[in-house]
Amino acid sequence: MNKLIFTLLILISSFGVMADDYQGLAGTAQAIGYFFTDVWSFLEQDVPSFLRRLSNWVITQVTLFKINAQIETTKLAWGIAKAVAENFQIGSKIATAANALPLDVQAALVDMRLFDGVNIIVQALIARYVLRFI
Repeated sequence: MNKLIFTLLILISSFGVMADDYQGLAGTAQAIGYFFTDVWSFLEQDVPSFLRRLSNWVITQVTLFKINAQIETTKLAWGIAKAVAENFQIGSKIATAANALPLDVQAALVDMRLFDGVNIIVQALIARYVLRFI
């Protein structure tokens, strides 16, 4: 309890040190001038600075949200495209079509990795098709 009273006395007695001594009509005019100067400074400097910092923060957050949303949307679309490609069984259809070719032509196309390229192109087309929906 004594510490609380002592702290309050210190706080109350220190306000006189921070106060400016305004006496008479000139002191009142000076206090009013300081008041309006502080208000003008607040409106001219602090408010625009706050609005600038607020707009920077909002634009940053919106940009980060958009980038994260695009990343997650791409992950979702790739998962859907992968499922569609697996359901169509593109690789097995390409393999069955390749088995119908003569052996020398089939060997040449395997060496050129044409079947892998066709598989990649078809999967890319499916992914692009799914991405258009999202």
